[in-house]
Amino acid sequence: MNVLIIYAHPNPNSFNAALRDLAVRALSQAGHSILLSDLYTMRFNPVLSAQELQGDLRDIQPEIEKVRRADLLLFQFPDWWYGMPAIMKGWIDRVFAYGFAYDDEHSFDSGLLQGKKAMLSLTVGAREDYFHSAPQRDLLRVLEPIHYGIFAYCGLEVLPPFIAYGPGEMNEAERKATLEAFREHLQKLPELKPLRFS
Repeated sequence: MNVLIIYAHPNPNSFNAALRDLAVRALSQAGHSILLSDLYTMRFNPVLSAQELQGDLRDIQPEIEKVRRADLLLFQFPDWWYGMPAIMKGWIDRVFAYGFAYDDEHSFDSGLLQGKKAMLSLTVGAREDYFHSAPQRDLLRVLEPIHYGIFAYCGLEVLPPFIAYGPGEMNEAERKATLEAFREHLQKLPELKPLRFS
């Protein structure tokens, strides 16, 4: 596959960076071709312009071409305020443009990105038991605006996310185990069953 990794974290020594690097290595070793959009390094402008809103996509064309080439979009980011960083949301606002990712006649099963897959890989600030202790913290529910409202709406097949719980609280052994779990998640890509939305 052609895999586009969209990465957003301002700290080059973050656990997100370690997850990104592992994804590049593991997917390359499995024979996939990798494209990378490192949004902070690129100093990506997340602000949708009036010209783009009117259909002038020249400034964003290089990112659109990356999406066009990709079979899988892998988003790597820290969960901030139960959502993605603003720079990544801005990437979606600009790149998933009307006429490219969707239009008035094409959404969901007929979305213009049909035939491609999307997957989230994210870190969250607390341990796993915190998110299981109350229904409002259910991360599949929290991520539904992304999974359903963006990816599924544009016709993408939505793969189960990988979630690294509380990396700031992990010891070295736990970090290694989490990276290995991510490697295994990526190795199972052909077998992962897409999420379904009622």
